Amino acid sequence: MGPCGVILAAGRGTRLAPFSDHRPKPSFPVGSQTLLHRALGTIAPFVEDIAINVSGHSDWFRKHLPPDVRMFEEGSEPLGTAGGLNNMRDWIGDRDVVVLNADSVLFGDVASFIQGGQHAATRLLVALDRTSPDFDGLWRFVGLSTMNRATIERIEPETEDLYRDLWKQQLADGDVDLVPFGGLAIDAGTPADLLAANLIENGGESVVEDGATVEGSAAQCVVLAGARVRADEHHRLCIVGDSAIFDLASDSIERVDADRRG
Repeated sequence: MGPCGVILAAGRGTRLAPFSDHRPKPSFPVGSQTLLHRALGTIAPFVEDIAINVSGHSDWFRKHLPPDVRMFEEGSEPLGTAGGLNNMRDWIGDRDVVVLNADSVLFGDVASFIQGGQHAATRLLVALDRTSPDFDGLWRFVGLSTMNRATIERIEPETEDLYRDLWKQQLADGDVDLVPFGGLAIDAGTPADLLAANLIENGGESVVEDGATVEGSAAQCVVLAGARVRADEHHRLCIVGDSAIFDLASDSIERVDADRRG
């Protein structure tokens, strides 16, 4: 029996505020796709079926999810990464599981990781990061993992966070393999990193969502649906929304007037 896939998408998206005040984080673009559809495409070739956990914005997810993807709603209070998997325990059954964070954008081959065999109970895809490491002062988890059924069975109803409440102990027990990623991994959960992911995906060209209006110029920008770049405005390396603009040069967000709406 092949593995199943899980997309973790129940986070509140607070790091993307105010752009995420009225839309779920997985709805944001990476090139011509949303984070949601990019995540689904990343793991779909390697799993039998896929489930996703959500907390809020369920109407958006119902509209945009493929019909064969199972949605688990968690209500207004997310269950946490481990709690989300525990909520899917019956659906997962006796299968191994491939888990991807919805905001993890991976440029590079993941097949060798997912199909590389279950040498340890848990396998984590990691990248070199000595500034903000998760493991051994060297490695940062990039949002893709595989876990066997025995690992899922260790998740209790009160377990919330995979790293703090499960993987940390597994690592001490020698039940975790850290697998270095040969590509580029971006956590697109902040405005700066979302902008970077879009520019890499789009070859440095701006990404303009349907429903946005550009009358002036927006170079190397992301212009979100409902936003308006007026004729007298000229932006570079920005995320332009209908009520705010993120400027990479100053690493700041400026609120704007409602007349900017498209």
